[in-house]
Amino acid sequence: MRRLASFSLSFISLGVLGQADSVAHRFGATITAAELRTHLEVFASDSFLGRDTGKEGQKMAAAYLKREFERMGVPGLDQNRLPSVRDGYYQPYGLIETHRGHTKLQARGRPLEMPRDYFYLSEELQRDTTIFNVVVVDGDAASVLGVPKGATVLVRGNASEKAADSMANLRSRLDKLRSAGIGIAFVVLEPELFESIGSMAHFGGTSMRLAGNGGEAEPRKQGMQTFFLSEPGLVQLLGKRGPRRLRRARNGQSMDVDIAVSALPNESRVEAENVLAYIEGTGMPDELLVITAHYDHIGVEDGVVYNGADDDGSGTVALLELAQAFVMAKAEGRGPKRSILIMPVSGEEKGLLGSRHYSDHPVFPLEQTVANLNIDMIGRIDSAHIGKKDYVYIIGSDRLSTELHAVNEEANSAHVGLELDYTFNAEDDPNRFYYRSDHYNFARKGVPCIFYFSGVHEDYHQPGDDVEKIRFDLLERRARLVFHTAWLLANRPERIRVDRPAR
Repeated sequence: MRRLASFSLSFISLGVLGQADSVAHRFGATITAAELRTHLEVFASDSFLGRDTGKEGQKMAAAYLKREFERMGVPGLDQNRLPSVRDGYYQPYGLIETHRGHTKLQARGRPLEMPRDYFYLSEELQRDTTIFNVVVVDGDAASVLGVPKGATVLVRGNASEKAADSMANLRSRLDKLRSAGIGIAFVVLEPELFESIGSMAHFGGTSMRLAGNGGEAEPRKQGMQTFFLSEPGLVQLLGKRGPRRLRRARNGQSMDVDIAVSALPNESRVEAENVLAYIEGTGMPDELLVITAHYDHIGVEDGVVYNGADDDGSGTVALLELAQAFVMAKAEGRGPKRSILIMPVSGEEKGLLGSRHYSDHPVFPLEQTVANLNIDMIGRIDSAHIGKKDYVYIIGSDRLSTELHAVNEEANSAHVGLELDYTFNAEDDPNRFYYRSDHYNFARKGVPCIFYFSGVHEDYHQPGDDVEKIRFDLLERRARLVFHTAWLLANRPERIRVDRPAR
């Protein structure tokens, strides 16, 4: 009798589990290639102007997402209870946009020309500076001993080194100068190396950083400002006899100069938005699963629209389909036990800024956030998988929680059957993808995460990343995997445990 009772209970349990799987499978099947295509043909069209953060195209994309969430029945958030939310669906945040190419040099009363005489790779100075002497160094540890912190140094080149060796040697010397606390470094480069590194320099364009809560710029730490000099630039700096004087100078010797540095960052404030679609849980509403993808892209360059159909239009339209599936489940009385926040974020292309803002100023407490599932580029096939089984890269699933890893494997095995490729999850992965998408801002706060990714391709950050190159059959299967993993996470009795130290 005891054996019969045990068998009966096991049979009932298997029946309940099978029913739950059947329900999940039914709603997961609402995620279709046809609907994903319909969304993406709008979202990754020229009319959205490449969705550049803080610009018109990003605002248009945010409005489209809001309309779609409203249409499918996702209610807006209560702004009286959550004052950081605007219009029920937006989490706005401020950015400081810096226009590069505004640090200028003048020597002995005459301006140096960029990039003929000098260039730099980053702007660190925050105020105008006048320099009357420089300390000659070779850039190795011994040569900077005794040089005062904040000093300006003139670093001699090494004509005997090959270009490839010089570049590696140059990085090492600059690291030593930073460690020594040098303020400004003028680095003399041989012609071949000057041309090689100069081709990577940006003499215009913009960069962004987060603003503070009051709209002011977050304090920017001033690092070592490096100026790379050509031979003509050195002559302008020191005069015609300057190169010979430099060769004969000893390490630590001071040389008189007359250099004026103008630091004109030309900053302006812009605003961007994360979009919030909140589906309240039916049993454990205070616990939350966050699902993200970035909806921004590069924008327009030289009159060409970068549509970013894969990066990350593919992830964004997957979020729309996931939201619809969960809303339909809730409407039929099968809603998730835990709450779900589906959040298209902006600012990823500028340095993960939107997710950084949310993780620093969360709308819902991070301690109640059980996991983050992040989707960034799931619409193509990379060169490593041509002609092979359908796949998706899984990154980060076991970094903080072994249970999260197991749940994703279970969802795939039961419903999708993709090859889960963990190549980029290796801690020594030279690409460091674990640190390069929005999930990382949750991971750094101790929230377990998974990054779903299909790899880079020849159109990555190129104008050819268009809708016609998307594999919608694969996009459908990958989006369904995220749905089924989310379904398990939202409905299991216990939240997953964080059982591994942050790495």
